[in-house]
Amino acid sequence: DYTTLLGFYGGIATPPGQEDKYGISVLTFPEGSLHIVENTELSMYFDKCNSSLSDSSGNLLLYTNGVDIGNAAWDTLQGGWDLKNVEPLRSIWPQFALCLPKPGDASRVMVFYGDYEIFQHTFSSPIWYTSLNLYAAEVDMNLDNGLGGVVTRDIPVIEDTLGIGKFTACKHANGRDWWVLAHEQYSDRFYRVLLDPSGAHYAGEQKIAIPFEDGVGQACFTPDGSKYIMYDGIDFDTATPIGNLLNIFDFDRCSGMLSNQIQIIIEQGAFGGMAISPNSRYLYLSQSDRAYQYDLWADDIEASKTLIMVYDGYRAPLPTYSFFLQRMPDDKLYGCTVNQSNVLHVIHYPDEPGMACQFQQHGIHLPARNSNSVPNFPYFRLGPLDGSPCDTLGLDNHPRAWYRYEQDTLDPLLVEFRDLSYYEPATWRWDFGDGSPVSAQRHPWHTFPGPDVYDVCLTVSNANGTDTHCKKLYLGVSAQDNPVLQSQITVSPNPFADRLSVALNASLRSPVFRLSDGAGRLVLEERLVMGINELETVGLPAGLYFWRVESGGEVVKAGKVVAVE
Repeated sequence: DYTTLLGFYGGIATPPGQEDKYGISVLTFPEGSLHIVENTELSMYFDKCNSSLSDSSGNLLLYTNGVDIGNAAWDTLQGGWDLKNVEPLRSIWPQFALCLPKPGDASRVMVFYGDYEIFQHTFSSPIWYTSLNLYAAEVDMNLDNGLGGVVTRDIPVIEDTLGIGKFTACKHANGRDWWVLAHEQYSDRFYRVLLDPSGAHYAGEQKIAIPFEDGVGQACFTPDGSKYIMYDGIDFDTATPIGNLLNIFDFDRCSGMLSNQIQIIIEQGAFGGMAISPNSRYLYLSQSDRAYQYDLWADDIEASKTLIMVYDGYRAPLPTYSFFLQRMPDDKLYGCTVNQSNVLHVIHYPDEPGMACQFQQHGIHLPARNSNSVPNFPYFRLGPLDGSPCDTLGLDNHPRAWYRYEQDTLDPLLVEFRDLSYYEPATWRWDFGDGSPVSAQRHPWHTFPGPDVYDVCLTVSNANGTDTHCKKLYLGVSAQDNPVLQSQITVSPNPFADRLSVALNASLRSPVFRLSDGAGRLVLEERLVMGINELETVGLPAGLYFWRVESGGEVVKAGKVVAVE
């Protein structure tokens, strides 16, 4: 889940003033923190349907919008075009494609996708769609000089009318294989698929206790694999409301079976999405102009519902109502908007109860508009269920240490550390590299004694082993001597014509961009936000200009650019 692609076709001509609509935003997470760049080469768009896969080192392998499969060279993967050879409407359904590593073979990837069928279409009633079957394509990443190629495509996995999208997966209790779930449309029947070293296999069906309507929403497993949850947005407050349905199940990672169904009927609301906190406790439900938190550990889950967001009126240019949600590798939850916009919402502390989770509306700015899309990722960092009857492969949860950090915007020597370790660490040991006592907290704050370069190491342990991860922190030194901070600020293009793009991938206090001409006269001044800042420069004469990004009165980074007619 290291790389996410959002947006429309890149590299195409657009009318003046519409340049921000087209192009692809590429989100990556080097060292656990978000980094955003623009891609204008990729001729693919992601309209709700979006899945990708990177290797364990974070290198992008492939991606799909449910219609085509792309490679790391921003081209169509060999044999990966026109899946099922149908019209590209599949790209408009969320979670309609899913990329998984094939168990037992690091060079193979399985891409799951659905087909669709129009089963009602009259002038007096809306168009209705149904998913028609679940298919898979097998990709060999050794083909085409390492860019990969499809070796088998359109493999029938489930043959039935299925709910619209919501294909998702969970690691089998053996820690190697995968369960993939799908449900029959307007039915009480669920299908399960097992992906193991021999491929994807139909593994049976199950009838649940309470049937439900099929709508637009999301499905996901809790990160610990103990629950499966599905939200179906069905009703827009019509005269005869059906209600929107939230279904919560216990999940058996050995058998792939669901149990203990809880169905919550939400009478008001609309289409929406959901995601689960990293600690598997809190469910976040996004419903347009509202967002809620549910406590999955509460005795009465429905009664635990807490309002955490009300739409603030922001437009970009249309209202930025909240839509689908997805957990990312930095353990934050990111959400797209209902209308196509260049912003994402962010839940900064999803493990915290109520308003402490900090739902920030339009907290991330993208270089191009996003077409209602977030990626469809399972939780890749789930290991075997130790001690279960299916823990038969001899795999253990050997902990892996990983963390991110953020400097306080007012005090650069005060740092917040967030543990991102996985495979069930039980203890944490932080060495801050400044001679202070070590910390056993999971997410510590620490004040360093003074400006310097510090080697900060996190060591995590459990009964199976220990792992350490270290980083260099440049604290209190000149911003221009901090190579990490310098890499987090870029200004492009150069030369430029009618706009400049300032990418800010660091948390700075009141950052400002200033542009001066060759005579030192200030010609442009703009406050910056996290993410991509598009600055209009129409009317500036051709010539040499000098720019600087300032924070708290200090020049963080500076450079020069050339304007052309």
